[in-house]
Amino acid sequence: MQVMNHKRVVVVGGGTSGLVAAYTLKKKGINAIVLEANERVGGRLGGDRVGDFHLDEAADWFTQSHDVALKVCEELGLPMMIATQTAGWHRRGRFLVTHHADVKPLTVMRNMYAMAQLGLLSPRSLMALFKIGGRIASQRSHLSFASDARPEEIDTGELFVDYMTRIGAPEDLISVIRRFMENAMGEFQKMSDVQVLAFLAQILAKGHQLCVPEKGIGSIVHALAASIGDGIRVSSPVKQIEINDGRVTKIIVEGEAIEADAVICATTSTIASQIIPELPTPIRRAMGNISYSVGCRVVIGLNHRPLPPGWTAVLYPEDRTPLVLDRSHYLKACVPPGTATLDLMVGPDRAGELLALDDDEIKHQLLADARRKAPPGSNLPADDEGIFTRVYRWPEAMAITPPGAIKAMSEALRNHGGEIPNLFLAGEYTRMPSINGAMASGRDAANAVANYLTRDHG
Repeated sequence: MQVMNHKRVVVVGGGTSGLVAAYTLKKKGINAIVLEANERVGGRLGGDRVGDFHLDEAADWFTQSHDVALKVCEELGLPMMIATQTAGWHRRGRFLVTHHADVKPLTVMRNMYAMAQLGLLSPRSLMALFKIGGRIASQRSHLSFASDARPEEIDTGELFVDYMTRIGAPEDLISVIRRFMENAMGEFQKMSDVQVLAFLAQILAKGHQLCVPEKGIGSIVHALAASIGDGIRVSSPVKQIEINDGRVTKIIVEGEAIEADAVICATTSTIASQIIPELPTPIRRAMGNISYSVGCRVVIGLNHRPLPPGWTAVLYPEDRTPLVLDRSHYLKACVPPGTATLDLMVGPDRAGELLALDDDEIKHQLLADARRKAPPGSNLPADDEGIFTRVYRWPEAMAITPPGAIKAMSEALRNHGGEIPNLFLAGEYTRMPSINGAMASGRDAANAVANYLTRDHG
């Protein structure tokens, strides 16, 4: 493919899918220009560094079905480890503890009391869980984040909340799932049954297999950026992808027009629809079905452990108290010796109220909520404590697919994706929304670019 070295490929968006696209092109001998609107690349895969602290900005771990993500980590030489979880749950004024180290009978038995107190072992909950489990088992090849899963084949058009009502699930079970999804930045009330069931199948049911690079998810971004080299341009928002005679000819940025032989648009669907005025109508219509949740995360560096001994997280399924996480408990390489990090995370309902506030006020509100219901034995900081504080805002966090949206997008891309032959779309909205979906879309778009250049310009 030496003949393609002189061809210009532009990747619009330096998030998860864009970085993997540029990385895949680089492996094929094609140097791409990556244009990122923000000051840093990475998107929800982003990782921040404060001295010797390694922070994750959004995503925290992979499941075993994240096949592209795990392959990229292997290629980049990033050691993986199991993210062992011991979580406290606040329920009716008391705390319960669950362990997700494995699925051995002893661990299951240790969790039984907490599950019963959470209302998950009532007859109605058990019946609903039996039905959910049966559906997951029968559709397991589709309810996956793997790159070869085909969720569109079972996207029959039902909200998850309606599905839960239809199978007779009680409010106790719904509230636990709702809070879990919202802490993961999902907008529970708008999500299709297919999207939520995939999360339940891959994350809750297989929580003992969650894994993460030893220096956090963000270490992937640093490794990808290093492998891509100096082709990354940050603070370069694209105004328009210009199309003439049915092909992309230029990318318009502030004060500059960049000519391109091929373009990968690896932005959110909302941005893609704004900067590509001549998108085929069926693709634009499918994009209109997709929305994005909002999220907010506060990370505080500490000289002490914030949670009770052995705990990694505290969840509050009954209200909007933030998820409290000490990821340094199992990611010891992410913090200097004798220190820890405290993460406070909220989902769409609360984050929407916080995004416009300054960092200090966000920290104040979330810490006050966490301290109000702090578990016994915890040591949560005061507002003025901490080695540092970082606040990460996500006005567009996770792609939310209402019923039928995954199917509609799949059909639109399959039937109309080649109408602009040198334009390729990537992003989690093109798949089952997930970090792996974003990575798979970037990889596949890069492979399609390489084939296009070989076929049309070789």
